[in-house]
Amino acid sequence: MSRRLANVLIGLLLLGTATATSYPLTVVDDLGREIVFAAAPTRIVSMLPSHTESVCALAACDALVGVDRHSNYPAAVSAVTQLGDAFAPDLEALVALEPDLVLVDEYSGLQAPLAELGIAVYAGSPQSVADTYAFLETLGRVLDRETEAAVLVGRLRGEIAGIAAVLADEVRPTVFVELDPTPYSVGPGSYLGELVTAAGGANIVTAAMGDFPQVDPEYVVLQDPEIVVLTDAPFGVTSADVAARPGWDGVKAVVAGRVFELDQAAADLLSRPGPRLAEAVEVLVRLFHPGKL
Repeated sequence: MSRRLANVLIGLLLLGTATATSYPLTVVDDLGREIVFAAAPTRIVSMLPSHTESVCALAACDALVGVDRHSNYPAAVSAVTQLGDAFAPDLEALVALEPDLVLVDEYSGLQAPLAELGIAVYAGSPQSVADTYAFLETLGRVLDRETEAAVLVGRLRGEIAGIAAVLADEVRPTVFVELDPTPYSVGPGSYLGELVTAAGGANIVTAAMGDFPQVDPEYVVLQDPEIVVLTDAPFGVTSADVAARPGWDGVKAVVAGRVFELDQAAADLLSRPGPRLAEAVEVLVRLFHPGKL
């Protein structure tokens, strides 16, 4: 039985165990704020691409009336009104849409002005794989899509477990993930750091260095990673740029031609904690362990 077929069967089993949401419903967002819903929202504004994807994955795409300008997946959201940047939207246009739920980043500062207008605002964003599962389940309750959320989370867990089984006997290559050329990177406790681990990589950034450390370039040279992943490639950073850095021309990844320039689609996948979590891991597996999937 294929891994994907097994996950479909798991999802079908979960269909019989999930229950409908009871309202009124109270949920707590990442800022510790209680939001009370008298009924499932029917006019949703999503100001993060990951939240947009999550709403659509729970079969509620039709409820979206506004999104941030970076929300580009699934294709259906191209027809939804764009409201600007996640941290600086057109508030007048947003309010005019009369949303009954606005999903925002917890650091956007949007919750206060919108809440003052009586608009329900959920402020938060997953920072780990576990957070991603929890957010999908919470969103499922809010949208009266608990069945869909249970199936989705069950499928994601199954796919990640399946990948782990495939890679169980593989040697983990050492990996450096670059967020920008200064260079900022990701620690193993971050969402992207967890994806690296799930994909069978060994992050050269340690937990003690933090989730998003600025790394001394000499540290990378000394650690001599076997793979470098450029999530900043869509902004113009190339493998040639990496090779031209002092001392980096001798790094194993450069010598072996394993400095990988991500395209925008792959970079989006890796930066959006949401329903395409397993696809993001698969992107990395193909870089770390080609031919294993």
